[in-house]
Amino acid sequence: MITGFSIILDEEVLFCSNETKYSLFETILFIEKLINSINPKHIWRLNSIFFEDNGNSERIIIEHIITPENRNLFYCISGDFDINSKETHNMIREFHEKIESSYSSIELLEKASKSVMLNDMISLTIDYIKLRYNENIVPVKSENDKDQETSLNNGTKVLYCGISNQGLPIISKLYNIDFIEILKEDSNKERIEVFSSKLSAKLATIAMNTLIRAQTTIKEIHINDLRDELENIVIIYDHIYGYSLDFVASGDLYQISKVFLKLKDQIAKEEILSEEFVGDLKPYKHLKKYLNNLV
Repeated sequence: MITGFSIILDEEVLFCSNETKYSLFETILFIEKLINSINPKHIWRLNSIFFEDNGNSERIIIEHIITPENRNLFYCISGDFDINSKETHNMIREFHEKIESSYSSIELLEKASKSVMLNDMISLTIDYIKLRYNENIVPVKSENDKDQETSLNNGTKVLYCGISNQGLPIISKLYNIDFIEILKEDSNKERIEVFSSKLSAKLATIAMNTLIRAQTTIKEIHINDLRDELENIVIIYDHIYGYSLDFVASGDLYQISKVFLKLKDQIAKEEILSEEFVGDLKPYKHLKKYLNNLV
């Protein structure tokens, strides 16, 4: 079922069909900042976001375009549908194409967004999209447990893992530094530590803003890597009691999920994570061994 449509340009929501979904789409603004801070050369494209609230799943599928002026343009549709289905991809592509056929430039789209003209025109497109696709897009399916190894191979890479509490980084580790464009030229120890801390804070900001503003929980962020279609990025969020476990990896999603769940099961047995965080990082230092053993 489709729940909303949105068009976002850089840091501005130009259009949102459903005001109750505005804060959900707003999550994209924070994710865009995260992507640009990691790979400012525009080689990553935001593909989809998974949310969950009291057992109810919702997705946003995204057509992420970098304009000739290096501006980020997002066409977005939210709802309960399978991100990987052919119909879902046809739906977002057709939404984008119909808007672009009416507004052939960013300037025209921005100008129209300042008046009711855009809402009136897009309303017709939305009605058409809903009529054509609402009955055909399949609901989200829970993935079957696949018999796969819980070790990394076939080009799958862990990029980052961290534990935080209410936005405060407790432990974190970066992996495969050469994969991160901004660290390629200068990857000394101090720069890596600063980058890791900032990355942890940005990931926490996304999760907290989603929880507070959209009143839902972000579970996964999927990003396409233009360098290699097999190296798509996934950011996974989960919780252990009051602590957030954040995981960034590239490669096979099923293999990544297996490794992540194994890590979570191991760390969850640590008694310190059942205790309230009081600001002292020393009792958590031994948890670093789990991160060190990931690769």
